[in-house]
Amino acid sequence: MERKKVIVGLLVCIVVWCGGCQIDQRTTEIRPDEQMLKVSYENDRARELFETIIYGTPREATKVAGVVLGPVSMGARYEELSFNAHCNEHIRKMDTNGDLTITEQEAQSYYTSIESSIEMEK
Repeated sequence: MERKKVIVGLLVCIVVWCGGCQIDQRTTEIRPDEQMLKVSYENDRARELFETIIYGTPREATKVAGVVLGPVSMGARYEELSFNAHCNEHIRKMDTNGDLTITEQEAQSYYTSIESSIEMEK
C-alpha cells in the first residue's frame, strides 16, 4: 500500500512538471478609483462601435512577478486595468479632437485600426 502511494505521488509530480501547470495566479486591478470620462455620441452607430470596442477588447494586463521552475509556474502576479481605465484609454485614442464627443467617423476609424484585436462572440 505504501509503495502505491509513492508511485501515485511520483506520477502526479511528473504530470504537473510536464504538463506546464500554474500553481497560483493573482491579478491586481490598477487605477481602480478612476472615473470614466463623460462622453457623448454623435449617433447610435457611434455608440454601438464604442461598445463593441470596449467589450470586445481585453483589458491591458501586465505580468509583474512570477516564479518559474521548468515548465511549471509556481506563481504569477498580474496587474490589469480597471474597467473605467480601460474605457478611458480607448476614449482618449478614439476621440481625436478631444471634445469628448465620439463621432461615427472617429469610432469607425478607431474600430478599423484595432479590428484584429477585437474578440468576436462565437
